[in-house]
Amino acid sequence: MTTRDYSIKEPGAKEDEQRIRKRNKASFILYLAVGLVLTLLALLIFVKTFWTASFDAGDWKALNAHMEMENAPTLPMRGNIYSDAGSPLAISVPRYKVRIDFRAGGFNDDFFLTRLDSLSSELSAYFKDRSAAGYRAHLMKGYEQKKRSWNLITRDMTHTELKALQAMTYFKKGNSNVTGLTTERSIRRVNPYDNLALRTVGKLMTDADRFGITHGSSGLELEFDSVLCGKRGVDRFIYVPRTWVRDPVKLPQNGMDVYTTINVDIQDITESALRDELVRVNADWGCAVVMEVKTGAIKAISNLDRKGEGVYEEGTNHALADLLEPGSTFKSVSLLASLETGKIQPEDTFDTGNGVYHYAPGLIIRDHNANKGGYGKIPITKALTHSSNIGTWLGVNRVFGKESPSNNRAFFNAINRMSVFDPIKLEIPGTAKARINKHPEEWPIGSMPWISFGYQVQLPPIYTLRFYNAVANDGKMMEPYLVTKVADDKTVYYENGPKVINEKIAGNDALHKIQAMIRGVVTDGTGKPMNSPFVQIAGKTGTAQILGSGIYGANGHNVTFCGYFPSDDPIYSCIVVVSHPRGVYPSGAIPGAVLRAVAEQSVAASDEVRLSRLKPDSAHLRPAHRRRSPIRCPKLCPLRRRRPRRDPRRRGLGDLCRPGLRAGDAARRPCLYPNARPHRDDRL
Repeated sequence: MTTRDYSIKEPGAKEDEQRIRKRNKASFILYLAVGLVLTLLALLIFVKTFWTASFDAGDWKALNAHMEMENAPTLPMRGNIYSDAGSPLAISVPRYKVRIDFRAGGFNDDFFLTRLDSLSSELSAYFKDRSAAGYRAHLMKGYEQKKRSWNLITRDMTHTELKALQAMTYFKKGNSNVTGLTTERSIRRVNPYDNLALRTVGKLMTDADRFGITHGSSGLELEFDSVLCGKRGVDRFIYVPRTWVRDPVKLPQNGMDVYTTINVDIQDITESALRDELVRVNADWGCAVVMEVKTGAIKAISNLDRKGEGVYEEGTNHALADLLEPGSTFKSVSLLASLETGKIQPEDTFDTGNGVYHYAPGLIIRDHNANKGGYGKIPITKALTHSSNIGTWLGVNRVFGKESPSNNRAFFNAINRMSVFDPIKLEIPGTAKARINKHPEEWPIGSMPWISFGYQVQLPPIYTLRFYNAVANDGKMMEPYLVTKVADDKTVYYENGPKVINEKIAGNDALHKIQAMIRGVVTDGTGKPMNSPFVQIAGKTGTAQILGSGIYGANGHNVTFCGYFPSDDPIYSCIVVVSHPRGVYPSGAIPGAVLRAVAEQSVAASDEVRLSRLKPDSAHLRPAHRRRSPIRCPKLCPLRRRRPRRDPRRRGLGDLCRPGLRAGDAARRPCLYPNARPHRDDRL
């Protein structure tokens, strides 16, 4: 049975269906064509890539060789050296050679000429080394000659100066291709405080090694050179049209920083006082060391050599490297060893006669006042305070007896127990070791008495200072040290602090007696000129003849003063040595004047109070009758209202100054000028 379709179709439906079929067929053909084209294109790319990688590789490699430069080393920044307060003593800073390329590809003549006058004025106002007309003539000369590398200024610029230059109108409104500005960066080693502690901080070699790194040649720069240098990096250069781009392969590792115990203020005080005295007496050289009593931290160390008439500069490290006979400063060592036995007391008397003592045939002990009849009978206290060689030996002789192998040994052991000769390991190359015959049984006749007052034994000055520091520290001998830490942000390479060498060099009874005797040197003895009304000083003078051509005194004298202050509660110990003073009597008063200046100014600088808080005293202060009238100050306390003599700001390093040294601040260093007139809001 056949089924029939009785539905009624609308007119035109058949045509619409045919139209849709045609459109779908056309889309299919289009997509198929596009797909075939893309497939063919991908196939062509694949074939071309395969061909290039397989057959054209050599050509492309040859071309690539012209697009890259050989890898170049990247130099690290050398580590910095800092003071105890974080002030930079030696730093690495960027410096820039700034030039103009008048033949740069995009150099715009109109842009340059229309702004030449304003640029010249800005350069003159900022650098102040030429007038505006001078800068205009200088720039025009380079422009007219079409120089490719024309120096903008005659010296290298600091980073701060470069930023100021780039902010000037001409360079700010145009890019470097238009203005022709080019810069070449280099790293320089700078001492912000000039030559302050330069021998201790050290210097760098003149020439770099084959890798471009400059190494230390002396001082801390040499001792810690391996970690200050850092490690080199590696960069490759890729050519991007018109320029070469630096691509780091391995970053450089900057050097570690060295943190020292040096105090900038005390170092400046010490160095200035020492230089002034050396100039006054026309000496060959001088050295001074200041050490913190409780810790052994060295706060100042100065070594000045005579370079010409009135000219002294840091040179040989005499304080650490020179082996000197300590002279009378060693009498304190001998007498402390004697007092420790209990066999003599400070009041025990000895007959020194007329100052000439015939010890043995050909051996005569003389006192410095023998030409005045000597001291006669004196207590052992006066033997030290008035520096009697005969009195010192007689005291030692009573305790240890006449020279013999056994007595020599007993005397040597008594001194050696106080760690006087123990080696000092300071963080500076070249620290010498004490020299004495450690086989007292072999000492020739006369050795024991001459050693007792400081001959036939050789010590670097810092060894003598360490002993006096122990006396000031109630018998606890501290190891001198100069560096607290060597580190970077991640790693601590070296760390140091107070170290005790000998817990007790002598008993309290003997120590208190020798302390009183050493103080008596300044109040009643040979050190009386060093007695200060402002700070109590204790110490011992020493004068040693310099051995030359086998004759003592042929080359003059070394004069020494070693002590500590304030004597009632010691903060610092100090030794000063002056070699071969001329035109004056060689006595301990010469180095003592340096120590006194250091003591007065260092203690004054450590205590601050505003003048407005002081109550006027009729003997010293004159009240201000007007609001702006200055106050007349006591002799010790005025401050110089100026920048410090070695202010880093004067060397273009103002951005590196530590907090507290801001522009316009009054210097905190006190001085000894009685006519100085500070403002009432200054700090003392």
